[in-house]
Amino acid sequence: MTTGSPEIIVAVIDSGIDRTVPALADVLWVNPREIAGNGRDDDGNGYVDDVCGWDFRDDTPTHLRRTALHWHGTFVAGLIAGRFKEGGPVGVAPNIRIMDVRFLDSRGLFTTKDWDGLASAIRYAVDNGARIINLSLYAKGTPPGGVEQALGYAASKGVIVVGIAGNEAKPEVLYPGKYSTVLAVSATDSADGLAPFSSWGPEVALAAPGHEVVSLLPGGVAAKHSGTSFAAPHVSGTLALILSANPSLTAREAIEVLLKTSTPLSTDSDPRFGAGLVDAGAGVTRASAGLP
Repeated sequence: MTTGSPEIIVAVIDSGIDRTVPALADVLWVNPREIAGNGRDDDGNGYVDDVCGWDFRDDTPTHLRRTALHWHGTFVAGLIAGRFKEGGPVGVAPNIRIMDVRFLDSRGLFTTKDWDGLASAIRYAVDNGARIINLSLYAKGTPPGGVEQALGYAASKGVIVVGIAGNEAKPEVLYPGKYSTVLAVSATDSADGLAPFSSWGPEVALAAPGHEVVSLLPGGVAAKHSGTSFAAPHVSGTLALILSANPSLTAREAIEVLLKTSTPLSTDSDPRFGAGLVDAGAGVTRASAGLP
């Protein structure tokens, strides 16, 4: 029905994306208002030469990053929008655009001193046209107010933030997924049960596959990994398809479509799965019919 529209931009705030991977090269967002290499902030957004996004770890345009990338961000981007190459995996929405916004370091980690960077990354994604932000990260503590304010800013601008429940295998959703402005996603296994590592709780909006899912590593090699980090991209990709099928939907309406078309995994309200298992086909069908 749709492979997604290039008008729909998903910001991947993560460890950075390997731009040389053929399956990702053509789906990466390019800033149309910035002129490469002239040393000027052509679009007046406060970031010089951000033609392909911004690296908040190295404080530089993504194409000029100075430190090595962790594989996590490339893997997430591949799940959302990797294009099919012979013998390789394909993402959920391979015709949308991915905005590369790096936040995590070369180990795929961050510390409490980095919270301001996350807030800035969220605001950057919103101000530069993202309709969806994929936030496959979590912390065991409570973020400072600046992060919550940035997430509130995203919500006020109609940007959907997809986060994760966490990988602690406990009945507690961790921040930033715990915020009401974030769609927290738990992970399922191949039998549609809760993955053994997945956290859960009343803040879980829905569930998605996260156990031994296949995507791309830097260099373009296919691999399997597990984590709620890799459940969230299935939801971000599905939301991108929903908005591609019906761009007039508001953020609230797109979320309503997403949740109404999820497949229940329990007869009662279940904090492990929220509304149920994400269903891209059902979501796109409902959105195409003009139904919120």
